[in-house]
Amino acid sequence: SHDMCTCDRNFQGADCSLRTCPFGKAHVDTPRGDLDASLTIGDHNDIILAGSTLYPYGITEGFPLMSDTAGTVIANTAHDYMECSNKGLCDRINGLCECLPGYDGAACQRASCPSKANSSTPGSGQGERSNTNFKVFNANSAFHGRAAEVVQRDQCSGHGTCMTIEQPAFLDHGNTYDLWDKDVTMGCKCDPGYTGP
Repeated sequence: SHDMCTCDRNFQGADCSLRTCPFGKAHVDTPRGDLDASLTIGDHNDIILAGSTLYPYGITEGFPLMSDTAGTVIANTAHDYMECSNKGLCDRINGLCECLPGYDGAACQRASCPSKANSSTPGSGQGERSNTNFKVFNANSAFHGRAAEVVQRDQCSGHGTCMTIEQPAFLDHGNTYDLWDKDVTMGCKCDPGYTGP
């Protein structure tokens, strides 16, 4: 009655049979709420659930406490590291993220560049394969699609280059874009004679 499993790295669950998916900076983040049922929300320094397999250093009920490598506490904590970057669902069987439409990468950490391939994937909100219709009538995950099975092809309609937001900023007279999303927000730089997203 006192036995329990101590899971290997990247495994979780009572019998350690569930996988943990990759983490990335969350595109959006919210406080987790009253995890300890104390009827109050703790501050960013009130660690709850320390030692769990998913959050070994613990989590907080409010926005997380974040600091840089020098130990300075960062005031903007809205983009903590989250499983699948908070833009996908974790497939606990194989440990892979199923990204929401418009996001890709192992941890769903990037916004996708527009392409012909991702215009009709489940969850895109278009036609019979839209998020609601696909989930209800096909009994499949609305998030299962392009991230794992459909390769990115014809990005930028074949008439441009997919770049991070930092790159076109630099090309515009050496401007510097150094916010949290400099490597994750993607967009098209169109070839001469072409415009549009």
